[in-house]
Amino acid sequence: DVGLVGYPSVGKSSIISKISSAKPEIAAYHFTTLTPVLGMVRLDAEKSFVLADIPGLIEGASQGVGLGHDFLRHIERTKVLLHVLDMSGQEGRDPIEDYEKINKELALYSQKLAQRQQIVLANKMDLPESLENLSAFKEHIKDKEVQVFAVSAATGEGLQEAMFAALHMLENFVEEPEDVVVANLEEDPDKFEILTDCEDADFLVVGKAIDRLVAMTNFDNEEAVTRFQVIWRNMGIEDALKAKGVK
Repeated sequence: DVGLVGYPSVGKSSIISKISSAKPEIAAYHFTTLTPVLGMVRLDAEKSFVLADIPGLIEGASQGVGLGHDFLRHIERTKVLLHVLDMSGQEGRDPIEDYEKINKELALYSQKLAQRQQIVLANKMDLPESLENLSAFKEHIKDKEVQVFAVSAATGEGLQEAMFAALHMLENFVEEPEDVVVANLEEDPDKFEILTDCEDADFLVVGKAIDRLVAMTNFDNEEAVTRFQVIWRNMGIEDALKAKGVK
């Protein structure tokens, strides 16, 4: 539903572990995460959404630098982006430069992705240098319709307000119509096939959508498994398996 994006070391892993069920490993070096980490954000008994910590993007990602295309492919599946910036300027980072570079990579990869709704999480506001940098950043984007939340992964400051804003965007999300390509009219992205009597299985479910779902699911996480089962049923796989004779 919602993707966390940003350069390495801006605090994305700390944020997702603070506000969701996900518990990513956090190390003192870059690119410790090779695939998105999923967590369920529960704002109250009835309001929740799935948050994906997309591994750190870098300049050149749209051309495949690092794991660029893998990272960007995952972002395409989100409806709202939370763009995390290190407002402290630690490690010589400039939050304005980081903001522009990441958005440039999104645009180079996909104009549709570049138009995704964004919320900026100005992280590390518990550090003294951050306030001045935040003021300069807000001046830089004053002509853009972007919500900015001053947050701290260390203290939790501002995170709940930002998550409610993300939920509001999700609830009002309208998918932009895609250009129709005649050659692909019969191609269903959720298409799957059930093979029987295979060499290593009585029933084998194959399809691009189910492959992506499996790859994106942490089966050691109970909430992730529950989400997997809901999507599995909504895709019609459970009914199809029963029709094939699964007990």
